[in-house]
Amino acid sequence: RGWMIMAREIVKTDGRGIIAGDYVNQNHDIDRDQWLRDCFPEWGTLLNKEIESRVVPKGEVSLWWLGGPSWVLKTDEGGIFFIDVYSGPSMYTSYYYCGVCKQSGADSINWIRLNPQVIDPWQFNQLDGVFCTHGHQDHCDIYTVKAALKTTNAMFYGPPRTVDKLKRFEVPDDRIVTAIVGESVKVKGAEVEFLICYDQTVIRTGEGDVNLSFEEAACCFLFKTSAGNILFMGDTWYHDGYIAFKHKYDIDVAIFDMGSNAPGATDKMPPYDCARLGETIGAKLLIPDHYDNWANTAGDPELLVNQFTRIVEENTPHIKTMIMRCGGRFDYPKDKDKKRYRYPDGSEYYDFSKSIFAQKK
Repeated sequence: RGWMIMAREIVKTDGRGIIAGDYVNQNHDIDRDQWLRDCFPEWGTLLNKEIESRVVPKGEVSLWWLGGPSWVLKTDEGGIFFIDVYSGPSMYTSYYYCGVCKQSGADSINWIRLNPQVIDPWQFNQLDGVFCTHGHQDHCDIYTVKAALKTTNAMFYGPPRTVDKLKRFEVPDDRIVTAIVGESVKVKGAEVEFLICYDQTVIRTGEGDVNLSFEEAACCFLFKTSAGNILFMGDTWYHDGYIAFKHKYDIDVAIFDMGSNAPGATDKMPPYDCARLGETIGAKLLIPDHYDNWANTAGDPELLVNQFTRIVEENTPHIKTMIMRCGGRFDYPKDKDKKRYRYPDGSEYYDFSKSIFAQKK
């Protein structure tokens, strides 16, 4: 499905989409810059083209998980939106600024990136909005922001402290919308409401001894589409205050962070908190993210996934779960019962009549 189906077209039209593997007959000079251009991003523009070319059926919404906290949402009116897209490398953070360092007392923490880069942020012909739940680098990323700013007419959305960062990245005021909790905006194919986000780490992020308000530092984005209401919760922790969501909103799909925390610092929600959060907000379907991309919070990602799905199935069997894979597409509500994403195997291209086995006598 998706990127596999498009493969033959892309090899003819875009050398960066996929590259012919017949190296035996193709020799040319390679230097480091050529290697980087050929091999990074690992998926080239394959997924870009799927996103742009997909016609979302009426009454549906399509979501692509780019790994980590990063998503692309496309509406049935053709609106394309980034949510917390990260296009950066492995990195480290330091105590003077990093909320997790301050919680743990670590002078510095290495964030080793595990997931591939599956889009080229410089190669979108259309992008309608860039949404950042908060200002951490992996959610408000200079590489993604600069690409979207210079190559598209996308608007940028984020809470007040994130807006300050966007301005430092030279995003002009007329392309920024400050996400004030309780307010909403209309975009192509959706209304997006800004909800409170109880992210205990980001409120401690910043130079010196900071203790920001939740509303200043972060927000959740509730995309109200013809297919249903899709909630992106960023890097939230569990909080009893989320019970208000259940009484105020009809949440079809909730997407939130999950991970493994070493003793001494909480960064991501463990599986139990994820399951509990889903019940608290009354969501119909839960999709965890972020457990796959940083080595220090990944642990055994499959163990995290198995624990999460078991807790939900045994305690709240009326709530569905979906476990995605990096680069995969989720169409709601069509895929609501799939439970786990499977990469396409390419068998739609197989033709037994041409195989060596059919030709044998």
